[in-house]
Amino acid sequence: MMLWAYFYCYQLTLDSHKKDGCFTDDDIPTVVYHEQSNQVVQANSQAINEGVECGQGLAQAAALCPHVHILAFNSEAEKETLLFLAHRLYPLASDIVIDTHNAIAIRLDNLLQYYGGLDALWHVLTNELHSAGIHFYFATAWGVDAARLLAKNKTNRYTDNIENIALLLSRCKLEQTSLDSKTIATLAKVGVRQIGQLLKLPVHELGQRFSNDTIRYLTALRGETFPQYVLFRPSISFKQLKNLSFEVENTQHLLPSIKALLISLEHYLRARNLLTSSILFQVHFREAEPLSIAVNGAMPFATQKDWLTLVELKVEPLLLPEPAIAISLTCQQFEAIENDGNDFFSHRFTSVAQKQLIGRLKAKLGDNSTLHPKAGNSHNFEGMTVNQVEETTPAYTADIIPTFLFERPMPLNLATRICFGPIRLQTQWWSSTASQKDYFIAETNHGVRLLVFKDVNTCWWTQGVYS
Repeated sequence: MMLWAYFYCYQLTLDSHKKDGCFTDDDIPTVVYHEQSNQVVQANSQAINEGVECGQGLAQAAALCPHVHILAFNSEAEKETLLFLAHRLYPLASDIVIDTHNAIAIRLDNLLQYYGGLDALWHVLTNELHSAGIHFYFATAWGVDAARLLAKNKTNRYTDNIENIALLLSRCKLEQTSLDSKTIATLAKVGVRQIGQLLKLPVHELGQRFSNDTIRYLTALRGETFPQYVLFRPSISFKQLKNLSFEVENTQHLLPSIKALLISLEHYLRARNLLTSSILFQVHFREAEPLSIAVNGAMPFATQKDWLTLVELKVEPLLLPEPAIAISLTCQQFEAIENDGNDFFSHRFTSVAQKQLIGRLKAKLGDNSTLHPKAGNSHNFEGMTVNQVEETTPAYTADIIPTFLFERPMPLNLATRICFGPIRLQTQWWSSTASQKDYFIAETNHGVRLLVFKDVNTCWWTQGVYS
């Protein structure tokens, strides 16, 4: 038999704003207000301590707590948060169902052997949810419908014992089910007010009095049928919009929301085993056109820590035309993570640090700020290296070629000793400017190696420096 876990995230809006760094749970009384029903649907601990309860009107909540902070309920925003959770959980469990705007279901029975039992699996899943800062009620059952009912009844128990699940299910009231109010009222007239009483009734008799949808729901609660659900799969591109809880005039105040978006991107990439070297932020305003912030790395990244450093350099000099109300992140270019097959200690000798530096320079100075060497059509040092924007392979790899070549030779004014040479190079016979130079590798008293040469006048010059 199947085993499903159901996580009912009862204050998803509050948790998403807390995760963004907009407030902490203990400093500001905060509620989530549903405009259509004129009710408070979520409240943090500080607001509850002031006497605010879910189901109250906004006027009553404001009277009890005059300094309460109000957030507007938005089911679409909560769905975006659920997508973030799904991407985060996908590497741990592949069968995930996003149920409504504030709940998520995960199939467990096909994972028990892999994780070594229900306890170990539950520990992994709940640790991931806790680290995401999500509050939830939970339960397990043989189907999504039964697990949903138990979770919304605040059961907060996980078990794979069928008898225990049936006992917990029988205690639930009909008002907590997905049955319509008319069906509940009809059953109440004959004294049926709990699930246990309802499930004892013969199905064929209920089928004569109630609709097919009601019968299908009851058979799913019994575990006799298993409805087909649409399983979550990571999207082929990443795009997420985050509405700001207040209008932001300073770009530095955008960083908490930017970090939250980058965390979502990180989990998206991790779920698909991908990297990216290009991301695009857009800052949205009420009237002005969106402000685009393109960030390109010198190498592909996956973690928010690597991207945040580059984004901060991009955001720092920006001026907002008007207060921002939202910010979005888009990523469409991906690269697969490949194992280069190096040995255990190979990370010490890679060029990661160099590429990170290039990425920071591009973010700070612009994409055209860094140049890369390309081999020139000449055997003279002055012309054998040409700089260009696009990254290419190094010009030469011979030991005589220095790491850095000067555009113009500099007089040698330091005390040095000759380590290698001479190597004589001269211009082509057809060249208009005849030149003949003897090159040496020299070392200063501080251990710095230089490429030096002596001209026809026996003057010494420095052509380049070795790393």
